[in-house]
Amino acid sequence: MTAEITPQIQEQLNLSALLLKKNHNTADLSTWSGFNSEDQMQVKQAKRLLKLNGITSGLHLRNSLQRYQSGQMVSHTFSKLAAEFRMYTTTTFDAKYNAQEHPRLKHNYKMVWKYRFTLKEHLLIGYELSYYIYLMRLATVVGFIGTDELLLRMEDANETIKSTFSSWGAFHRNVCLGDEFVLGATEQDNSKFPGSKTLWEHYQRLYVKHADWFKKWNK
Repeated sequence: MTAEITPQIQEQLNLSALLLKKNHNTADLSTWSGFNSEDQMQVKQAKRLLKLNGITSGLHLRNSLQRYQSGQMVSHTFSKLAAEFRMYTTTTFDAKYNAQEHPRLKHNYKMVWKYRFTLKEHLLIGYELSYYIYLMRLATVVGFIGTDELLLRMEDANETIKSTFSSWGAFHRNVCLGDEFVLGATEQDNSKFPGSKTLWEHYQRLYVKHADWFKKWNK
């Protein structure tokens, strides 16, 4: 990447900082990708993360970007379930919840029930657009996307995010809720992932380490 990272561009890159830090804890947030493209181990890690998202080519990348930007990846599922739950009484919900045996679906039911009204308008678009930018940053490491296209797409996402949310805190809470909805319960399990952190924990650390970045919400 040769283009200069201006304060405005850095602010837009920061929209994906939480997800980048969760998936690459040593990421340098002040660079285009957060990865060192001269370190083959880091390049392999970026490729692995892309592959986990079903992305092994530029075409795969753009298909995924379209789905995240349009809300098809997460918000559509959340919206459909929330609309159903808004018609339920507490008794009806309890019956559906108790009849469900899958732990992850039970967690999602409980979460959607809690936010079925408060997230009716914004859904989980903050999470999806943050993930949208995160995937593009990963893709720069392997050449699936260039600076010019990244900037155009990131500016478009930035406009939507800034017109939807009123602060960094509101935006990042949506990102964390989206991550929780996708992955299920976020309680840390050191027996499976020793030393891992939830996105909520990264959220707290990010605001301590980079406090100046997240004070002003520039629209």
